[in-house]
Amino acid sequence: MFRTKLLKALTAIFFTSSTLLAQVERAEVYGKISDKTGVSVPAAYIVVKGNESKGTVTDMDGKYSISLPAGRITLVAKQIGYKSQEKTFELKPGDKVEYNIVLESDVVNMKTFVTTAGKYEQNIEKLTVSMDVLRPNIIENKNTAQIDDALQQVPGVSIVDGEPQIRGGSGYSFGAGSRVMILQDGLPILSGDAGRPSWGFMPVENIEQVEVIKGAASVLYGSAALSGVINVRTAYPRDEPLTKITMFSGLYNNPRNKEAIFWGSNNHGYSNVSFLHSRKIGNLDLTLGGNAFYDAGYVGPTPVNVNDTTFNPYAEQRGDFENRIRFNIGLRYRSKKIEGLSYGINGNVMYSRSASSLLWMNADSGMYRAYPGSNTLTLQDVSYADPFVTYTGKKGWNHYLRNRWFHLNNNNDNNQANRSDVFYSEYQVQKKFKSGYNVTAGAVHSYTLGRSQLYKGNLADSLASEATSTNQNIAGYVQVDKTFFEFLTLSTGARYEHFSITSPHISKTDSFTTVSEGKPVFRFGANVQITKATFLRASFGQGYRFPTIAEKFIKTAVGPVQIYPNENLKSETSWNAEVGIKQGFRIGKFEGYLDAAYFKQKFEDNIEFNFGLFGPLDPAQLFGFGFASLNIGKTQVQGTEITLAGRGSIGKTQISTLAGYTYTLPVALQPGLKYPVKFGLDSLTYASSSSDTSGYILKYRFQHLFKGDIEFTRGSWSLGVSVRYNSYMQNIDKIFEDMDELILSLLGQPQTGLKKYRADHQNGVTVIDARLGYQVNEKLRLSFVVNNLSNQEYTLRPMSMEAPRTTAVQLQVKF
Repeated sequence: MFRTKLLKALTAIFFTSSTLLAQVERAEVYGKISDKTGVSVPAAYIVVKGNESKGTVTDMDGKYSISLPAGRITLVAKQIGYKSQEKTFELKPGDKVEYNIVLESDVVNMKTFVTTAGKYEQNIEKLTVSMDVLRPNIIENKNTAQIDDALQQVPGVSIVDGEPQIRGGSGYSFGAGSRVMILQDGLPILSGDAGRPSWGFMPVENIEQVEVIKGAASVLYGSAALSGVINVRTAYPRDEPLTKITMFSGLYNNPRNKEAIFWGSNNHGYSNVSFLHSRKIGNLDLTLGGNAFYDAGYVGPTPVNVNDTTFNPYAEQRGDFENRIRFNIGLRYRSKKIEGLSYGINGNVMYSRSASSLLWMNADSGMYRAYPGSNTLTLQDVSYADPFVTYTGKKGWNHYLRNRWFHLNNNNDNNQANRSDVFYSEYQVQKKFKSGYNVTAGAVHSYTLGRSQLYKGNLADSLASEATSTNQNIAGYVQVDKTFFEFLTLSTGARYEHFSITSPHISKTDSFTTVSEGKPVFRFGANVQITKATFLRASFGQGYRFPTIAEKFIKTAVGPVQIYPNENLKSETSWNAEVGIKQGFRIGKFEGYLDAAYFKQKFEDNIEFNFGLFGPLDPAQLFGFGFASLNIGKTQVQGTEITLAGRGSIGKTQISTLAGYTYTLPVALQPGLKYPVKFGLDSLTYASSSSDTSGYILKYRFQHLFKGDIEFTRGSWSLGVSVRYNSYMQNIDKIFEDMDELILSLLGQPQTGLKKYRADHQNGVTVIDARLGYQVNEKLRLSFVVNNLSNQEYTLRPMSMEAPRTTAVQLQVKF
């Protein structure tokens, strides 16, 4: 009995001693992080140097606490937009050390941290997916009036007629449906009915950076992210108030083909003025911005006859032009009463008048004129309101409730008016555990109300002014990231999507159908740090895209081109796999990375915009021939990409560069699959509708892309050069080349000359831009910018000529 009690007592003493010993062998470091003005810095990271999986994040009041083993240890404090700060401690068992940190703003931060890949801040080197970052210096210094102009410099990215493509994952779709999710500050900004971005709506005057994910990102971002994500991140106020005004004005130069000049001796011009004011007022962050833009355009009206060179710059139907004005506001308040709570609202509103043409008049004297009936005048108003609440608990749980009401109204003059309202809400919870696991989970609800003249062609009531269609999406997702052994990072995630869409109707009492479906998607990724600056990665991700309202129900015509609906259009799915290696380097004070990747994406029921026989045998409607969104079966895109990015200085010269080459092989795996067309015409397939069947290359893709930008700064001067190369677009719809002989000549309509133009231009095109800047003083900067330096005449989409050389002067004032 005594021995038993003694054994129990000794056991209790042993475990109590072990517990006490474990407690006293650790120490605690705590404190607060603020900026130079004393304002707290939330969501800053405090990590152990050499092992960033061990650390914590400050709450909304900038406070933190971290438990560490006793001994010598170095802590690093960091946050985007601030200089990192580190300190070494000699910690004794049981120590409680207060360490308050004051971070300084950092205009040039050599490390690249991103948030899009995992919805939390990560070092780009340790990602399991490919990502490029477009920095604000390229956006500002290139006279960027809308962000898609700057995105043309990102390796592997093409913007064709406003539609984003990443690594050949999509072709041209007449503005309906996107396989690239466009985000602003992590929230979708694609139109609800068509899935098309409004590039001019984004506040280019206040961009922190643009992050581009290449590859499937559907787990975190949903249906439109099959081929990647473009996230435009705006900046919060810094320590010091900032007011910035940017103005530029330029001219379109005469093209090489003098016969194509329609503006006489008065060259068309464009002008832009934008402003930004941001400041911290106690616990309130305030951002104000705006933009006014005028562009007379370089595409003129349809001529009355071939010798007509008259031009009225004030006429409504004067060809392509754009006038717009935009204003935005951002408010964020950090609560004084509730620790860790912040809330606010962001808003943006824009009004524009513009005209755009789908087709050129011809490939010679009319290359800068619109084909009869192909010009659309648009009065557009677009706005969003984004109320949000964030809360960081004392135990490190981060809660985010973000909402967006996105309104778009396109009042077009050719029976193509459309308007949509998107109501988007997302709740996200995120925590980085002491064990090193980072868990991100969330729930999403999105509802789209689309109303358009484009959909009334599906109604029996031909007198209806417009039709209504709705789309609803409910989704839940989770992603887990974990670093093992300080060199291996694993990531896995899953998402379930459910969609429902209603057929066009006039009112809720009308008869309409609802189609509903749902699917799960999964992703896995790994990143291995082989050496100090060498990172090997691999990833696999599934994608799932439900058709947009426009893809299923659009019915319209632009010039001679007829567009038809396809109510039986099915969802498309894909998987995307990649292996890559990223090698960091440093040459003196210049550092960067070289990245190489092999990627492969395979689609089921791939949706493409294709030609076929879909309408009645009416000569006024091209005898029923036209375009529609179709499921073309299985397709595949594979290729390689090499990217170089770096910043720093060599001697007294500051250098910043981003360059890359992308090769893709996009092929139709079922080129003989028959299309669902009318009147028993069952011989129409992807192959028979293609202009070039060699290799069964997918339509409207560039197989070779090179993008490069480099900027040198020495003293007050800076010089930048941008280069873009795209190869010949091998395959397009065959009807575009045959339309002159088969259709337009029979109808007595002008011929486009596309077939001869393509035969004469098969070597691809290289476009060079240049910019020269001078910093007059701390507040004033002057720049001279030339785009398309060699004045190339080229197209990215058939029958749509890109701009000739432009020259502009920019003035920027900061105070």
